[in-house]
Amino acid sequence: MIRMLVVLPLLVLAGTPSRSAGLAQSPSPRVIEINAERFQFWPSQIIVMEGEEVELRLRSDDTIHGFRIVGASTNLEIPKRGHGNAVTRFTGSRPGRYTFECNRLCGAGHNFMRGEIIVRSAATGGTR
Repeated sequence: MIRMLVVLPLLVLAGTPSRSAGLAQSPSPRVIEINAERFQFWPSQIIVMEGEEVELRLRSDDTIHGFRIVGASTNLEIPKRGHGNAVTRFTGSRPGRYTFECNRLCGAGHNFMRGEIIVRSAATGGTR
């Protein structure tokens, strides 16, 4: 039993790749900062390439807001001013337009609080 306890950790370590083993590391996603304030997102239009992963860092300059990408699983709360940020990732898996919106009632202009992510085709070089 003692041998098994000694050998088992060695097997686990042997199967764990190290960063210096020459393995390719995926690049960090592009960071896009989005501010939410007074019934608008800024920027309200974001352009990404097909297959590109972006990290969205959301900050409110007033009250608590929601952030939902229509048709995606992204649905989070942006803390009110001075209480931190919300962070999520988005990968433009296919070309098109993806609407994002505040989904937490934040005042009289709440229904106007929208934006879009435009995913451009990698095959056409982003001209689509």
